[in-house]
Formats: sequence, structure tokens, C-alpha cells
Amino acid sequence: MDFIGNKCPVCQNNFHADDDVVVCPECGTPHHRDCYESLGHCANEELHKDGYDFSQDEEQNGNADVVICKSCGKENDKYQFFCKYCAAPLQPEERNKTDNNTDQQQQPFGSAAGGAPFAMPFMDPLGGVPADTDFGDDITAGETAKYVKQNTPYFIRIFSNIKQFNRSKFNFAAALFSGGYLLYRKMYKLGAVIFGLEVALYAAMMYTVLANRSLYERFMSAYSSGMGKSAEFLSSLNTSDSLKLYIPAAFYILLIVAMIVIGANFNRWYMKHCKVEITKIKLNAKEDENPDTLLQTKGGVNTPLAISLLITAIIIRYIPTIIVGIL
Repeated sequence: MDFIGNKCPVCQNNFHADDDVVVCPECGTPHHRDCYESLGHCANEELHKDGYDFSQDEEQNGNADVVICKSCGKENDKYQFFCKYCAAPLQPEERNKTDNNTDQQQQPFGSAAGGAPFAMPFMDPLGGVPADTDFGDDITAGETAKYVKQNTPYFIRIFSNIKQFNRSKFNFAAALFSGGYLLYRKMYKLGAVIFGLEVALYAAMMYTVLANRSLYERFMSAYSSGMGKSAEFLSSLNTSDSLKLYIPAAFYILLIVAMIVIGANFNRWYMKHCKVEITKIKLNAKEDENPDTLLQTKGGVNTPLAISLLITAIIIRYIPTIIVGIL
């Protein structure tokens, strides 16, 4: 029987994985070895005459609202997926995956006898960072992981490096999708501003292309005829037409610069956002609400919004080409 999470009847402390446990041969009650030896007998010795059985008593008196972590032995809310103290999986299916994958790692190519080949090993949701690591403002890595949810190993490691060494990494997803990625991560205010600026730049570029369509057609015709014709065409333009020709390129440069800035700073922005939101959730939680459960339900990402924005961005980017082709 697995006694991790049960309480020693003598000292009333939970059993942990590395504890030295002895079991009463008559009723099955577990004790710390030191506790049993100091008492000299089973703590439930008086109940032996009534046929007391420890396993049956545990089944009848178990707390349905609490789940015991099998790694550290501490109590967690039954709705949590990972232990808030050590980040180990709490749900049976997750623990089975962990146990199965541990066995499979001993076989060639990650395959165990009778198991599926190439099974992936269990991924630590905190990326190796201890759950009680302080990220500042009285917020721990474990709490942050519950709020982040998707891709937590990456972000928790990055946040830890930012906190300890003031070092971050370039986020290519944020650079590529810019405002849309911020909105996907529920950074609604900053994401809306950046996405709005992107739309405005594309709209201005589209207007410039359509308003000066004949100019661009003449330039493309000269460009297709060779470098000499291109140079001759450009030298024949007045200052106003030259500016009109280079405006779309300027817009593209601004967009590229914005992508680089967002990719370089996103992880720091997101860490600050997570800390602010986690603090709000903890402060505003009602008496009958579990803050850890709220972190898991209110955090994460907004996938439907991300898909809608991706479709919108594709349409906006290709509208100028489509309209010019039609006209």
C-alpha cells in the first residue's frame, strides 16, 4: 500500500517518499520508524480488539475535496492538475503517463515491452524550476505556471532567468505574429494597440499603392527591362513621385523594426503581465473560491481570438495585391 500523503498517527505529519515507514503487523497502520519505536507499540493498539483495519478506515474517512500529492505528500485541491508545492502531476492519468514513460526510458528507442514505440518522456511543467521560486511581488513559479498553462516549461525557465540574471530570449512567435500573439496570450490592452498600429500601417500602404498605381506600373515595367532602364526611370522622377514610390518600402521597414522590438521584449512584457494578473486574482478571490483554481481557469490563451486575428491579418496583407491585380 502507498502511504505517501497519509499522516503518522503519532506525530501527525504526512509521510513522504523518502520516509522510513513501519507498518503494524496486526492492523496495517503506518508509522514513522522513530515514532513507532518511541511509542513502543501501534498507535491504534486499543482498537485491535475491535478488529480495526487501517485500509478500510482510510477508504471511509478520505476527504473527497482533497488530493494528496504522491511526490511530496501534501494536500491539494482536487481540481488541480499539478501539485502547487512540487509541480508533480496529481491526476491519475497524468501520473500513469509519467510512470509508463519512466519505464520506457530504460528500453531502446524509448519503447517498453508491450508499450507504444517512441513514447515521449514526461515534461516537467516548470522546466526544472522549483515551484516555490520567487518571481517577485510574492508570486511563485508554481502560481505562474498555473496562469501561463500553455508552453509553461519555456516561459518558466525564461522568467527564472529574467529574475535571477536579467537575461531573456528572442521570442520568434511574438515577432512573427506581433499584436495577434499578444492578444492570443490575453495581453489585451497592449495587443490591441500593436495590432491596431499594424492594421493602420497596412491600410496606409494599401492606399498609397492604389492611389499611385500607374506610377508603380511604370516602375515595374522599367525594372523588368534591366537596371539601366530602372536607373533612367528613377532619375526622371520629381521629388514628389520619388517619395510616393518609396513610401511602401518605408512602411515595410517600420513593420520589420516593430517585429524585432516585440520579439526582443515580449518575454519581459509577458512576465510583468502575468505577475499583475496573478496578483489581481489572488486579491479579488472570494472566500469560497480557490485562488489556484482561478489561476488555471482565468489564465492560458485565447485560441478562437488568435485564429480570427490570423485570418484577418492574412486578408489585410494580401488585399493590396488582390485589388491591384483586379484593377
